[in-house]
Amino acid sequence: MMKLNKQVDSLQAVIDKIQEKIDTIQEKMDALEEKAGDDDRDLTTAEQNRFDKWEEEISELEDEMDSVQNAIDYLMDYCE
Repeated sequence: MMKLNKQVDSLQAVIDKIQEKIDTIQEKMDALEEKAGDDDRDLTTAEQNRFDKWEEEISELEDEMDSVQNAIDYLMDYCE
């Protein structure tokens, strides 16, 4: 049985970094919505465009995270 702990740990670190990026973007989105709510208004067009861009970035990052998780799963299955 091959030991791929180092590779799996490296891939897990990539997932952790991607999750940190997602969390950072989500915090920005929350702050933007909160600011509009505090002002008792809807998002402006520019704010909505920024919000939509961040949503797209999160979706892309989640896809990347899924791909890395699939690689981890493949390595784990290969080692069994």
